[in-house]
Amino acid sequence: MRVRDTPLIHHVLEEHKLPFGVFYFFDSFIISEIAEGVLFDWEKAFTVINLGIQFYGTETNHLNYISNRINDYSIKPQDWLKFLKMGKTFKLFAAVTYREKSMLNLVIERFFYKDAILSFDSLLEAVNFIREQEELVPLQNFDEL
Repeated sequence: MRVRDTPLIHHVLEEHKLPFGVFYFFDSFIISEIAEGVLFDWEKAFTVINLGIQFYGTETNHLNYISNRINDYSIKPQDWLKFLKMGKTFKLFAAVTYREKSMLNLVIERFFYKDAILSFDSLLEAVNFIREQEELVPLQNFDEL
């Protein structure tokens, strides 16, 4: 499920459409939707990190991130090491996987990212997890927003 196909779209504070994906900034989290066939490498990740720091005015370890894996794309898992060398992590990192290939990529990423990457079957589950951790009321569905 794409963000734009849910009532979440009405709560986006800032949207960044980049050649390699769309990034939605909300009050307490970012949702990414990487484009089909993209190799999501450090250069692309660094662009998004800087946008997040500019928007939220804080380092990434205070940001919650949801990777909404609606498309098939590749990552360079070793690039997580560059992210970590800079002393960066996310407060919470959630991945929504819809296909087996996305789940396999997630397994590989977990070897390189030092904190937990939580996996969810739906965007609503991931958003609710973040909301609960931020002490906000979970939603039964997106229409409650």
